[in-house]
Amino acid sequence: MGWRALIRVALLAAILAGAAACGDDDGEPAREQANPRGEETAEPGQGASADPAEAPEAVTVRYDFAAHLGRAEHREGDVLVVDFGAPRGHQFTLGGWQTQLGDDHVFDDVTTLVIPRVTGKLLLPRLGPGRFTVKFRARAFGDGRLTTYLGEETLGHATLPTDGSFQVVTVTLPEDALASAEAFLQLRVPRGGPAPGVGSAGLAIDWLRIGPADADLRETTPATDRDLLTDGQSLSLAAGTSLAWSFEVTPGARFRAQVAGSGGALRLRLATDDGAARDVARVVATSDGAATNVDLSEHAGRIVRIELVADGADLYISGPAVVTLGAQDLAPRPAAPRNVLVYLVDTLRRDKLTIYDPDTRVRTPGLSSFVSAGAAVFSRGHTQENWTKPSVATLLSGLLPWEHTATSDDAVVPGSVELLSETLKDAGFHTGAFIANGYVSDKFGFRQGWRTFRNYIREGRRTQASFVAADVLGWLDDRPEDEPFFLYVHTIDPHVPYMPPNDVLETYDPGPYDGPVDFGRDRQTLEKIKSGAMRLNDRDRQRLEALYDGEITYHDVHFASIIEGLTRRGLAEDTLVVFTSDHGEEFFDHGSVGHGHTVYEELLSVPFVVRIPGLTAASSRIEDPAGLVDIAPTILDALGRPVPEAMTGRSLLPLLRGEVPGAPRATISGFMNGWRTIVVGRYKLIQRTSARMMLYDLEADPGETADLAGDRPLAVRYLRGLLGLTLAGAAAGAPAHRAEETVIDAETEAQLRALGYVGTSRPE
Repeated sequence: MGWRALIRVALLAAILAGAAACGDDDGEPAREQANPRGEETAEPGQGASADPAEAPEAVTVRYDFAAHLGRAEHREGDVLVVDFGAPRGHQFTLGGWQTQLGDDHVFDDVTTLVIPRVTGKLLLPRLGPGRFTVKFRARAFGDGRLTTYLGEETLGHATLPTDGSFQVVTVTLPEDALASAEAFLQLRVPRGGPAPGVGSAGLAIDWLRIGPADADLRETTPATDRDLLTDGQSLSLAAGTSLAWSFEVTPGARFRAQVAGSGGALRLRLATDDGAARDVARVVATSDGAATNVDLSEHAGRIVRIELVADGADLYISGPAVVTLGAQDLAPRPAAPRNVLVYLVDTLRRDKLTIYDPDTRVRTPGLSSFVSAGAAVFSRGHTQENWTKPSVATLLSGLLPWEHTATSDDAVVPGSVELLSETLKDAGFHTGAFIANGYVSDKFGFRQGWRTFRNYIREGRRTQASFVAADVLGWLDDRPEDEPFFLYVHTIDPHVPYMPPNDVLETYDPGPYDGPVDFGRDRQTLEKIKSGAMRLNDRDRQRLEALYDGEITYHDVHFASIIEGLTRRGLAEDTLVVFTSDHGEEFFDHGSVGHGHTVYEELLSVPFVVRIPGLTAASSRIEDPAGLVDIAPTILDALGRPVPEAMTGRSLLPLLRGEVPGAPRATISGFMNGWRTIVVGRYKLIQRTSARMMLYDLEADPGETADLAGDRPLAVRYLRGLLGLTLAGAAAGAPAHRAEETVIDAETEAQLRALGYVGTSRPE
């Protein structure tokens, strides 16, 4: 055992002894405690600890730094260290999307990032003006002649070994290359070769360091997670090194930790997009742990980066976390419901509903009544795609679209993907599906696991909600009462063609109209508008949106009839209900109409309502982001059934019970392979290609009209890093599914065209 390890053990023992002395009567250490010695452990005016005589305060942990080491940036002085043997390395890979980077792999005890082909791109953060040097350790597998580029500009050449050994390569970036924007370091070799355990590859990268040209860029192995994390909840920092986390500050937030060491101090540096980083606290370490308590509330709603710097000596930092005062009540786990209803309304904009926008003109009393009777509303519900097929496949599989692969017009949900219907059918549930969209049909792989499967488009049936509701209520009457049921209802009224009953339409457009917007006369009206073949004046636009609004109100009546039907049959108090949509609809928000073309909120934000008897309170709201990918694992968890490890989605049951995540939650979405988005708190990043991006503040700018990417480098770095981590983490946990396709015959083609899937409205 080395001297640093011996010091860590001694310091840990001292802190644990102090914690035990301050513990509760039952012997458990207190979660938050005052300085046990009553010493002034922070310099005057620099975040002194609370009065030690006071009882430990109840707190809610908002961000547990030690538990989320994978989200940290590691530095040696001014040098950023990227260890591709640790998950945090994927903050600089975009998770492999659009960067031609592969997975992590171990070669002879060295964990590396694999470049599967001959080229790959590593993300270099915006570091400011000046000249920077990059060092990285790598090996090649076929031809070791390496060329490095910054974007398309050649930086230099080197020759990497192909005998299994690694070599360090040094490149110097042009002056001010990272002054105003992030950049990509591109690596290229002429050809790849056999790579043990991965088939073939071009390169494998161990680590990368980047710092000012005059900095000392070491060539040693970086500190590993085991070096940095001592007991699963405490950090170990060598003198002169630091760890930094970025996040959006919660109102009332504080940073707390205990700092132990033999000499030295912890410097707490805080950076925002409003100015340079500055020290906000300096805590002198003590042998038994000096407490620090720094108020962050002045930064509420903004993204900050907190850097923990070991100044003068090695430090041991226990319990580093961002907290708010007051404990969060956690509801007991409810009894498992017997039945499940997932109700999806195709093409339903979230902002049209009173439960999201009290000022909307659209009347949906049925949905409002359902929520007020005991349902939880997720304020930031998102679909993972902007059109039906991949969205529903995600809902039913718990996989992201690029994982289940059913993302194109002729794609089929592979037979290797297990749908929720299959899982519950095998568990003894009576399964039934009533679907009014032709893409969610046997033709495209959705027949799996259903005892009753009715697709109104494929069977030539009338698709209005009144007919679907009648069939659903009949199914509830005819089902075997000794079996639990899983029912999936997919209505389509707000989808084109918009043709609500006249009496409903008059509610939103009572005046006379003789313009071109008439879906009864021309089912392709929306496509003509979208392609520019039909131009609308203001009156035409009023008519178009009135038709859509009317469909929502018409549909609401029949949703209510199904919910009332559950109550009349004595099923409501034993049925979990999820209400959502597959995507929204654009009405010139960003210059177009319809869906399937962008990743703005009018298409990706969807209603997301959950009712679990005995748990969800009337009209309760959950602000954490959630996605359709989370629905299947939530249902299985609520039923008391295991959630398959292959599912990427996460159960929302802890959030519904009142649990606060120990780190900011994120939800990611995409459109085929050309777009990726991430929403964290109030901020959203849209990544169009690996180099093009947009940043929006969804609270200040819900219409996404002001791109902040150029003015908020810290926010961009935070969201891009988290996007990379999330994409890489999802890919690492999910099995690969081979994409499957079908031939769209003339009959299916005609059915899809009748739904408006034609021309620019048809996914390619």
